[in-house]
Amino acid sequence: MRKIKKFEPLSVMRISAIAYGAMGVLEGAFISVIFLLAPMANPQPQMPRIFGLLFGSLSIIFFPILFAIIGAITGGLGAVIYNVSARYVGGIAVEVE
Repeated sequence: MRKIKKFEPLSVMRISAIAYGAMGVLEGAFISVIFLLAPMANPQPQMPRIFGLLFGSLSIIFFPILFAIIGAITGGLGAVIYNVSARYVGGIAVEVE
């Protein structure tokens, strides 16, 4: 059995940013479809239909960036917290072949 003693926070931040950014692309695509279809559902829209197109197209750009930033910050903090706690209680035991 081997123990993981330490995670490098910058490498965890990079991987977390990529993973969360990919989830942001999916979320942005989902939100953009909602914003593009919602104005068509109401026969008498309260706001111009161009807002649906604008919000829909911007969500594909905004959500991946936002998710990547949040993922990098939380991944880095998680790695630092793990490194501090692993010093006192030991690391995660992993069995490898």
